Amino acid sequence: MANEKDYMPTEAGLARDAQGDQVERLQDYLMRYGYIESGAQESFGLQTVRGMAAPAPEQRGRFGDNTVKALTHFQEFNNLPVTGELDQATVNRMSQPRCGVPDVAEFANTGRRWPTTNLTYAFQNFSPDLNQAQTIQAIEQAFALWSAETTLCFRRVALNAAPHIIIRFVASDHGDGSPFDGPSGVLAHAFFPPVPPNAPDPIQGDTHFDEAETWTITVPPPAGTIDLVTVAAHEFGHALGLNHSSVAGALMAPFYGGPHRFLSSDDRAGIQAIYGGYPIANASWIHGTSVQVEFPDQLESIRRFGFFTRVVGNANTFNWFHFAIPTPVIVNDDRKVVGPVILRFITGGTNAVVQHVDVWDADSRIAAHHDINLSGSQLFVKLGVPHCPPAVFGLGISVGVRFGGGTATERRVDFISAGCDFRP
Repeated sequence: MANEKDYMPTEAGLARDAQGDQVERLQDYLMRYGYIESGAQESFGLQTVRGMAAPAPEQRGRFGDNTVKALTHFQEFNNLPVTGELDQATVNRMSQPRCGVPDVAEFANTGRRWPTTNLTYAFQNFSPDLNQAQTIQAIEQAFALWSAETTLCFRRVALNAAPHIIIRFVASDHGDGSPFDGPSGVLAHAFFPPVPPNAPDPIQGDTHFDEAETWTITVPPPAGTIDLVTVAAHEFGHALGLNHSSVAGALMAPFYGGPHRFLSSDDRAGIQAIYGGYPIANASWIHGTSVQVEFPDQLESIRRFGFFTRVVGNANTFNWFHFAIPTPVIVNDDRKVVGPVILRFITGGTNAVVQHVDVWDADSRIAAHHDINLSGSQLFVKLGVPHCPPAVFGLGISVGVRFGGGTATERRVDFISAGCDFRP
């Protein structure tokens, strides 16, 4: 397969009846991503839907009816002005980094799913851009987005333990029929699970990241780097059975636009249509007035009201706030499983931002949600604990807040409550 840069269209202004190399590039791009019929979808386990993908062009290199149809569908799917012409907005979108999985399919839910909600994954290798601990943290945080909204659990195992999902960092042609293309362009791809009741093929669920990219877990990402948490969470959506979304702001939209470490309502609806939702049925809560402050000298004020605690941070500081969550009593060594944690808080705006949330069982950190950057009214924030571990010694939630400048009102956080759901 040619390098993506060899066939991505670069010139705006092409319209019906245009001819030449740039039209061929446009046709190749539309074919690769499922807007013109080809084998691209089948390689990832999808089927082209009749009437959605255009037939092959009547003449290669000529901008005919089938190319117009395909380009129009691309513009509709990606929320662009529908002109049927290769205008500058369309060229700009096609030039953005993106997922390598084709776009066109019948539903966001592909009809593919795992027969179990207890999934395993393994690393075949790691990226040299990050140390192993950083890579593991990023992958766990990505899985946690999906475990917060479903009963899915994700447990890391050895590569020889037949994991459902194998994670690889590879470059160029890596043996799966979908070569990577160097920096930018395609960032990663993943293979869909089986259609029940079929048993999975070996490659189904596997998730590959282009090692030609420079991966980071820092937000905002340094120039020229890609946020691994965001891309991994998107690709795991495919590995769980979701196709691309045409909804602007969805994690499952095909193009990468920077860090996006949360699910939209469309993402949640899609994953819950496959695996069901997560009912908060056995939550243990603690009141906001119980919060403990790690660095009291970095607060301008703290006041405990009847139903919440209000803190005002000193300008341009960072602080940790801790909640000890009542943990179920262990009877006959029957330990409850840790489900999502939940927070209720309100900040005065973007000068008081919840950046990090860590979940602890005694001295073991069992989940790390970093650079989530939440502010304003947040009255039901659910954060997953992807491995669904048993509760052992007692749960704690640590909330890291960055305070900026502005007035005291703008630098305030009202902590209302914190909790954790415990599965039987």
